[in-house]
Amino acid sequence: MKVLIEPTCEQIEKIVQKRRFELSQLEQNVKSIVEDVKKNGQVALEKYIAMYERCALKKEQIVVSKQELESVRVDERFERACEEFIERVEKFHSLHLERSIWRVNEFGSFTAYLVKPIESVAIYVPAGKKVYFSTLIMCAVPAKIAGVERIVVACSAMEDGKISPYVLYLCRRLGIEEIYKMGGAHAISALAYGTEIVKRVDKIVGPGNIYVSCAKRLIVGDCGIDSIAGPTELLIVADGLAKARFVASDMLAQAEHDENATVCLITNDEDLLDGTMEELSKQLSELDEPARSTARSCLERNGLAILVKDIKDAVKISNIFSPEHLQLMTKDPWSLLSDVKSAGSIFLGSFSAEAFGDYGIGPNHVLPTSTASRFSSGLTVQDFLKKIFVTQVSEEEVRQRGAWYASLARLEGFEAHARSIEVRLEGSR
Repeated sequence: MKVLIEPTCEQIEKIVQKRRFELSQLEQNVKSIVEDVKKNGQVALEKYIAMYERCALKKEQIVVSKQELESVRVDERFERACEEFIERVEKFHSLHLERSIWRVNEFGSFTAYLVKPIESVAIYVPAGKKVYFSTLIMCAVPAKIAGVERIVVACSAMEDGKISPYVLYLCRRLGIEEIYKMGGAHAISALAYGTEIVKRVDKIVGPGNIYVSCAKRLIVGDCGIDSIAGPTELLIVADGLAKARFVASDMLAQAEHDENATVCLITNDEDLLDGTMEELSKQLSELDEPARSTARSCLERNGLAILVKDIKDAVKISNIFSPEHLQLMTKDPWSLLSDVKSAGSIFLGSFSAEAFGDYGIGPNHVLPTSTASRFSSGLTVQDFLKKIFVTQVSEEEVRQRGAWYASLARLEGFEAHARSIEVRLEGSR
């Protein structure tokens, strides 16, 4: 793990640029997959499923049958835990539901925007080394609150040709019946363009690996997406009152996700930095495989500890990183909150482990990465809604303001625009 002592902003910028998620090296390979599925549909999809996934599937085998969905069984402990998970996410995300608005101006003209749900959405559920059933909840619940009529799930099958029973159970619990056994760039392309078996959707949400992210970028314009997510990130700002044991455990929790994940500690206390290093070594040795190897590789590649003079400097550095997850483990985290300009999700205080955010404390865990929190936000109900503008111009508006509108059109050089307004002005006299 790399340690920096009082780095300059320029040094931090260089680190961020180096680590920024780059898709360009893979783009040509992924582009050929996307275009092949777009052009050749089902034949190409089956080819790539056989080539890249754990189980080759043909046509109807790709679709989860009604019998598979109805027969799935999970233990009661999982059912109870997920009920509370769903309830917590529902309560938080219900606050974000936007309503249609309208107004009538002083001339009697009516203007409005109608809030409508997107008609069809696909949820991509990663199923590589782990199956992220939590992501299914995080995506499906706000989509249902928004009123999306058709919700689709795509998730890779296991070696036996079946999808994780946890995913299937949650699909049934959430009323999702259209489920496809597929993953990777070919799945994204199939969802965006459709095949003989797979029906196209209007938007795709949910994180995935680098190939999935690259494919999502390539289909933008033909299909909506939530974001282009890179490997997960955690940045911890901590002072001398933070417990090294807590800090290290949170860093390892993030590191076990992916060897390409980024974990960073910024502190103004040298003792905490040294104590965290000792705890990382100790707690790492206590992890079982494969988590230990993944976390160790992550720390070696992308682990970073930064010592600063003042805790305010730590927040400045955090703003340059614009991390996916930010933990403020300080005496008074609320005093730092207003200084934070960019982060996907912020956790305040020593007891607010990021892991709570993964499993239903409320806010969504589908978040911007790779500094994208500078201009984007985590998944909410708004991601499943669209706004349609409505206008009814009154005759009084035409009489009182028609000449003004026409003058603006001519200033932009659009004579026909001006005349389309003036013909109504003449007709209103």
